[in-house]
Amino acid sequence: MICYPNAKINIGLKVLSKRKDGFHNLSSFFYPIPLCDVLEVNIDANIFSSQITYSGIKFPNTKDDLVLKAYNLLKRDFGLPSIRIHLHKNIPYGSGLGGGSSNATHMLVLLNKMFDLKLNQKDLMQYAILIGSDCPFFLYNSCSYISGVGNKIKPVPFNLKGYYIIIVKPNCSLATSQVFSKYRIKKNVQSLSKYNWKNGFASLVNDLETISLKLCPELQDCKSYLQKIGAEHISMSGSGSAIYGLFKSKPIIENNFTGWFWEGYL
Repeated sequence: MICYPNAKINIGLKVLSKRKDGFHNLSSFFYPIPLCDVLEVNIDANIFSSQITYSGIKFPNTKDDLVLKAYNLLKRDFGLPSIRIHLHKNIPYGSGLGGGSSNATHMLVLLNKMFDLKLNQKDLMQYAILIGSDCPFFLYNSCSYISGVGNKIKPVPFNLKGYYIIIVKPNCSLATSQVFSKYRIKKNVQSLSKYNWKNGFASLVNDLETISLKLCPELQDCKSYLQKIGAEHISMSGSGSAIYGLFKSKPIIENNFTGWFWEGYL
């Protein structure tokens, strides 16, 4: 069985407070994009334990793969058989595009169908929360207002259909924990819960961008490149290190960017 875990972008991101458990309360909009990995799962009675192979963009640490975490959670509760997993990575690691979280959530959904586990969305949500903060969003996979640590999700009637997106990423990657460890909470930060989309994108900024730019100065080159080719809105996604630009129509592309590059219609 094959599925295609997609990426997401953050449209605005506010860090509201730090929690007692060390995580942060956030306020953001998540928007799904058609950049996808490929996840394939097959039952194999001839292997003692499940195995995973990779292709595409190289994983830096496969031992912590969230796909395996998702499988092991369901195996614990349902006694799943051994399987062969292949993951083809198109979504870069450490980019803020949610690739690992999407892989894990799509794995939960795939296994639920494959083995007829009869888990409803509420059940799947409980497993997704155990895996990672961004995972629950991918059960909705539509433009949503995100709060808490990512576990509170409210779909919103907004879409970017017809927009063109270009995403660029320098060779550096940023770990979420690394960025948040250097962020200092600001007072009286307003959430995005009542944001009026009629105001456009101008005030939808990413609070983490300043920190990420210090850790990875090449991000400024990404922003300058997108500005030069006429992006209407430019922002970092998540904690980085990918920068995206939104365009009302497909721009004339300058092929002088060095780093990872993706483009497509939304």
